Amino acid sequence: MANAGADIFLILLRPSKVPIAGEALSHLFQGQVLIESLSWNLHNEDESKSAEKSTEAFSKKESLLEKSGSNDLRKKHATEDYERAEKSADEAYHKALRNKQDENYSWRTYRRDRDTAWKSYKEQFDELSGKSSAADKLKESRDKEYSDADRNTNFEITFTKRVDIASTQMLNSMKAGDIFPSGTLTIYKRAPTVMEGTTLVFTIQKIRLISYRLLVEVTDTMTEMMEEWTCEFNSLAYIYKNPPSYYEHGNAGQAVAKTLSQGTARAFTMKNIGSPI
Repeated sequence: MANAGADIFLILLRPSKVPIAGEALSHLFQGQVLIESLSWNLHNEDESKSAEKSTEAFSKKESLLEKSGSNDLRKKHATEDYERAEKSADEAYHKALRNKQDENYSWRTYRRDRDTAWKSYKEQFDELSGKSSAADKLKESRDKEYSDADRNTNFEITFTKRVDIASTQMLNSMKAGDIFPSGTLTIYKRAPTVMEGTTLVFTIQKIRLISYRLLVEVTDTMTEMMEEWTCEFNSLAYIYKNPPSYYEHGNAGQAVAKTLSQGTARAFTMKNIGSPI
């Protein structure tokens, strides 16, 4: 193992308790998925503001659904009104014939009544159809706004990896909507011995792959195929192991702090209370 740089390794445990098989060959990490880059953005957003945003988005969506239902009901009423007017015109026409009134006059009256009923119905229906079309476009916009508000990006991690034997396994799991019970991300800074390497270990619970992007870079000599994955999770804990110090410090305070903390571990945990997974 080289004495410089760092590697990132991933273990994803499927619902069947069988881990995703990777191609890593490094000591202690054989068979894990080798990650090329990792990104996790943690934002300190006021929970009350976040809840307010979600509530506002939900109210907008609820209002839109009510308006959509109202349009459908008004269309139904307009159709019923037209059918009643048409029936009334038919009955009046046949009554006029039975009473031996002027047939031309009765027919003209009948046609006028039917035309008036149809014109009224068509005006109402066209107006409501136009509103429905506008409502559909608004609904798409509101749905996206509601979905974005419902996501908590603090509980999303994005990483890239090369296309390997793990790719098909992960794609099948994403297609099936699998929720991985647990996973482990290990960032290991290489050192002369395993015990001296710096490690940052993320233990993640309830993971779901939510997006995938294939990146292909073609040059004159080779084609590089990379994948970008984003996953959401329910909870995360990490432990950072502080390595021994092999260098001198210009600042005495830093030197003392480093000496006292070398070889120790630090921990951090967080959980998404409102997560659907």
